[in-house]
Amino acid sequence: MRSTLLLTGFLLLLSRPLWAQSAPDRRPLPVKVSGGLNAYAGFYAADGIAARNQASPFGISGAVTVALPGGISLPFSAVLGNQGSSFRQPFNQFGVSPTYKWATVHAGYRNVSFSPFTLAGHTFLGGGVELNPGKLRLGAVYGRFNKAISSNLAEPDIIPAYQRTGYAVKVGYGKPGNYVDLIMLRAKDDSASIASQPQSLTQTVVPAENLVVGLTTRLLILKHITVELDEAVSAYTRDIRATLVSTEGSNPATRLFGKLFTPRLSTQLTQATQAAVGYRGGNAGIKLQYKRIDPNFQTMGAYYFQSDIESYAIAPNLTLIDGKLRLSGSYGIQFDNLAGNKNARTGRKIGSLVVSYNPATAYGVDVQLSNYGISQQAGLRPLIDTLRLSQNNLSATVNGRYTLQKDDVMQVFTLTTTYQKLSDLNANTANQTENTNTNLNLGYFYQQTTTGWGINGMLSYTQTQLPIAVGDTNQTVRFFGPTLGATQAFFEKKLTTSATASYLVNQQAGLTGKVLTVTANAGYQVAKRQTISLSANYLNSNTGIQSQTFNELRANLGYGISF
Repeated sequence: MRSTLLLTGFLLLLSRPLWAQSAPDRRPLPVKVSGGLNAYAGFYAADGIAARNQASPFGISGAVTVALPGGISLPFSAVLGNQGSSFRQPFNQFGVSPTYKWATVHAGYRNVSFSPFTLAGHTFLGGGVELNPGKLRLGAVYGRFNKAISSNLAEPDIIPAYQRTGYAVKVGYGKPGNYVDLIMLRAKDDSASIASQPQSLTQTVVPAENLVVGLTTRLLILKHITVELDEAVSAYTRDIRATLVSTEGSNPATRLFGKLFTPRLSTQLTQATQAAVGYRGGNAGIKLQYKRIDPNFQTMGAYYFQSDIESYAIAPNLTLIDGKLRLSGSYGIQFDNLAGNKNARTGRKIGSLVVSYNPATAYGVDVQLSNYGISQQAGLRPLIDTLRLSQNNLSATVNGRYTLQKDDVMQVFTLTTTYQKLSDLNANTANQTENTNTNLNLGYFYQQTTTGWGINGMLSYTQTQLPIAVGDTNQTVRFFGPTLGATQAFFEKKLTTSATASYLVNQQAGLTGKVLTVTANAGYQVAKRQTISLSANYLNSNTGIQSQTFNELRANLGYGISF
């Protein structure tokens, strides 16, 4: 507690701009400090349910950010009160990446991406550098990718992990949007970093090793054709204690990387590819996409991505009527079980269409359609009809807007409707899965820009048709009701006020529930950087069941200062 107050006080003293030392012939580099301090006291009361807050909550919170030269940011925050206390500072995982001209240096906790299938944003503790002089593209990082974690009898739920160290290098040529990069990543677990772990049927922790070699490119051809390619081959050893495998007489690639990686019986060689070719003309374009990721493809430079998939997609787009009408869509197919070793093969068909028509700035309409289908085919074993998965999900959304603006008054009318339907093509399971959802929202917004006076309202309606359970004939759920709000500013906009009220009716299984919510807020700017705020919220919930009816009232008074 004492150290927290001392640190906060010290940082508050830094509220004036400081200046870092620099050479006499250079301008001084500022050290900027910004932040704020907030104090609050509240009131809470509940009737019909157990209290979900303290009757008189109060506390103080503060946040300070120190911005150092080179883009280094140090955020601090603290909360003290009768609802709990906490203090946060950045030194648990602190990292910097200063940049000077074409050179960037990484130090501390960093996450860097070289390509999607090699080093792809995995956090590591270490250092690195990225150099881009002219069209040359160079990069290298080294550090600890995983911290050693040992299990113990006091905390049996902890999943142990070996310390993992690795590095990645990148060599490329080109500029952003038009380049070719070669990447290599190598990482390995330290088998001596934790004590030997007992193995079980549900948890096996063994030291692993990984070598990934990848190619990534983005090429622009004739100013109209783009080519994208991400390719990687991963040699992943799941247990570095497994028996060695002889590589005599192997192919040149194996001999080339043999000094960096030791093949074992637990080693698996997999591949990942994603490619796209696109054409963009004056008013039209099209893009062809392909992806294939082998089963069990892994890289220690990424946390997770889906494997065992192959997909094809086409995405055209068209612009008409001088840009007022825009059409874009896509259609693709995807399937798994590439190795043919699963009981079933699952296929997916995905289609979408977006139409945007804006004949004038005052009004326009957007239409979005999507259709997602999934089906299964027999794999190693024939499929049972009662369990066969075959579904189709249709979704449609229409957004319309109309704007009226005169001098200092703006009015906006909006209409949004959404329709979703899940169709089960398997008659044996349709009555347990099929559902339909319809949503309609009608909104109005009015604002006076000079006085700060404004009102808004929305009328919403939602209906969901759920699967019909055995012996039940009514599975329709409805939600509907209005929401009204108003804003007003006083004293040359130093005092701002707002209020919102909503009344929602819920009908389900022969019961009618009602929820009333009222919220009011006010804020007054005492000085340039000081504000007093007051808020209140009332909730009345009546589900139609007497034992589930309750009321809640919350109020809060706050004071804030920023620097």
